[in-house]
Amino acid sequence: MEMYDLFYKWIPIYFRIPVLVLLFFVILCANGVFLGNLTDMASSLGMYPEHYTAAVNAMYIGMALGLMTDVRLKLRFSSKTLLLAGLSVMLLMNIICATTSNPWITIIAVFILGFAKIPALMEVYIIQLMMWSKQLDTSRFYPFVYFVALGGLYLTTWATASLAYYYNWRYAYILVVMVLLIAILLTVLLVENHPLKKTMAIRGMDWTSLLLLGISMLMLNYVVVYGKVEDWFYSDSIKLAAFGFIFSFLIFLKRTLLIPAPFFKLEIFLKPSFRIGLLLFFILGVFSTGTFQSAFSAGILQYDTPTNMELNLFLIPGVTAASVLCFIWYYKKLDPEPMIIIGFAGFLVYHIMMYQSFSNEFAITDFWAPSIVKGFATCVIYIAVGLYTTQNFDLGVVMMAGGVMILVRSFLGSGIFSGVYNYILYAERVRHLDKLAVMTDSGGFFPGQLTGGGLYKALAEQSTLAASKEVTGYIIVFGFALIAILILNYLRIKIIGTTPVTPEPTLAK
Repeated sequence: MEMYDLFYKWIPIYFRIPVLVLLFFVILCANGVFLGNLTDMASSLGMYPEHYTAAVNAMYIGMALGLMTDVRLKLRFSSKTLLLAGLSVMLLMNIICATTSNPWITIIAVFILGFAKIPALMEVYIIQLMMWSKQLDTSRFYPFVYFVALGGLYLTTWATASLAYYYNWRYAYILVVMVLLIAILLTVLLVENHPLKKTMAIRGMDWTSLLLLGISMLMLNYVVVYGKVEDWFYSDSIKLAAFGFIFSFLIFLKRTLLIPAPFFKLEIFLKPSFRIGLLLFFILGVFSTGTFQSAFSAGILQYDTPTNMELNLFLIPGVTAASVLCFIWYYKKLDPEPMIIIGFAGFLVYHIMMYQSFSNEFAITDFWAPSIVKGFATCVIYIAVGLYTTQNFDLGVVMMAGGVMILVRSFLGSGIFSGVYNYILYAERVRHLDKLAVMTDSGGFFPGQLTGGGLYKALAEQSTLAASKEVTGYIIVFGFALIAILILNYLRIKIIGTTPVTPEPTLAK
């Protein structure tokens, strides 16, 4: 793989760095569908919010597939071509998302956007990695990556929510299109085109396997997202999608095992740290979903959308603290396992704090402490488990491993558990509401205090509180068990001494 500097030689370093950070931020945050204006977008178009939740998942599926193919693209096209093509496709897909009223077109557009953003992202990523570490040690660069990625996500969520609430949800797209145009202009003017001395044709790549994997993941996306509105056990469309997922995924596996040059290398699953890292990222979905906090802040405390999304800003101080801690931790080459334990312990503390806070008297300032803890835990897990999962892979394999990591962390883990939690929360609210209604009829609940709409509102709030608290309690019990297992495993490793102390320098995702 040929490596060149990204900018013209006459551009000073003090100008290159802010341009790189701007490009990195824009590529990471211009996602086509934004969590901040998702509800307003669905309400304005008269659609289920699940359509746009599916679009968010489709973006991560596209990113995973894009990362798996980026090495071949980089062997065929120059850095400037990949950067311009990625930004241009992102611009077009954001325009489509802003103008279409068909949710299925939005899902397809966001999927394409996710795939296209990876070639552009990796060009900026590699140059910044070389600036942070001449040995290409990703443990030095990861804290900055996730400070920008997570901090940018939370900031963008709040900004798009405010624009949608005070103006219109399409104003967010106007802002994103303007920023993307600036990024394209900077790329045209400042990035030097280095034609490759030797190119490899992309027609020899196994595009059929890539297509099969993409179809299977999109089918699974439909299954996990639409359970609340269609009911998993009775919907014919969900059953058909589940069959399509199983069939296409099995064909993908069969093709991968039989053809001489497969698109996907199953050998990466032979590495124990890779399997354990994927399992931890999948388990992360148990803790990281914001379903219960959203149900509490919007359904019980009646926060408007900007106020509800403002809670995301409380996460940024935690992300900052985690980034600094992880940089120091890996700079001193300390064991990675304690950092993973600290991350999951942070999620456990967050859920304990929220469990004790589920009440009608909770104020917005009371979200500060638990939100900082959650932001800290999220950033620590992303960095620590990410480094642990992709350690000691060479460049030819690490991109494939990074794609699987995105698929598990950002879609399979969070998507599946978010869909399950939404369904459980809905079912448990109905169950608790029925129970409270029976108690009210018998005079055992709110006797003579409320009538009509006020009574129903009180019953609905109490049923939501009971359901949220019940499921959060199960998460806390699971968290204690998980941390006990992680601690015992770390003690076993220290006694036996079979695990490397710190990840080796590698071009990880």
